[in-house]
Amino acid sequence: MKDRYHELLRKFLDHRCSQQEQEQVRQLLQLDEYRQLLEELMIQQSAGEWDSFDYGDPEHNAVAERWKLQLHQRIEQESMGRSKPFQMYRLRQIAAVIVGILFVAGGAFVGYKRMTPNRIYLEQYNASGAPIKYLLSDGTAVYLAAGSHISYPQIFLEDAREVVLDGEAFFDVTPNRTKPFIIHTGDVQTQVLGTSFRISSFDKAKIEIAVATGKVQVTDHQSGKSESLAVLTKGQKIRYNTVSRVLQKEQTDVASLEQWASGEVYFDGQQLQEITQSLERIYGATFRFEHPGLGTNRLSATFSATEPLESVMEMLAFVGKFKYHYDRQHQVITLYDKP
Repeated sequence: MKDRYHELLRKFLDHRCSQQEQEQVRQLLQLDEYRQLLEELMIQQSAGEWDSFDYGDPEHNAVAERWKLQLHQRIEQESMGRSKPFQMYRLRQIAAVIVGILFVAGGAFVGYKRMTPNRIYLEQYNASGAPIKYLLSDGTAVYLAAGSHISYPQIFLEDAREVVLDGEAFFDVTPNRTKPFIIHTGDVQTQVLGTSFRISSFDKAKIEIAVATGKVQVTDHQSGKSESLAVLTKGQKIRYNTVSRVLQKEQTDVASLEQWASGEVYFDGQQLQEITQSLERIYGATFRFEHPGLGTNRLSATFSATEPLESVMEMLAFVGKFKYHYDRQHQVITLYDKP
């Protein structure tokens, strides 16, 4: 297993990882063992290779160069008095790879237009299970769902508090009338002053925003144009398709949003295929349908994200009137129509 991860990190350094492999690297680098392994591999690799890497987009390259410049300047300052060239070489390697990591998985930070190179940015990833709570520097609480990733400044110093979300999260935003809170999910921005709400954007073409308290403004910034989509208040929700530009506005259950943040999983008339996608992120299992039509069936259910998968499947099968087979060895669940 370790040899496979060793090869995966080598592929990462050689810019040969697929999007799925890049996400695996992101998870590995949360562990000290693999961060150390990456550093060892960096020592063996030419720093010039990273410095000459072309991200394929002028804006990406410009931001990368600013980060590289700042990191190299910091390295020079911190390395004053050190005589070993090997140490400088290693530090330069690490600086270059830090820039590379920032642009993993599509370069989320480049979509963050207000990013400045003299700020420290943090990234959090919830691999599976119940939502994980993170507190931002302004006191805002973020409950990050399984399979989700968020990027944000260590300290909000600009005239707006901006974060980048990939996936799903519940935000309980600390009020600040002079410094709006903005969540970037692709081309869509959600802006608030102080409120609580949930955003889901696993599928970049489909975004869902539901408000528990306060007021939220949602704007689409595609093709350099800004289009106001909606102003939502307590108990309102929108579903927006960024490709077709179709927007649906409806009511939502505020109590269910608050339960979600505390670890309750809530499905309200959703298609079974959407439900199984959520279960894949929470439990890490793979779901298959014997007949694709079964996935379009809709059902409602509520359970805790800490509840065993088998208990959840028994409940869903009873409510949805289907059968299933659980291959525990390979963590694969196949769903069948009930005769």
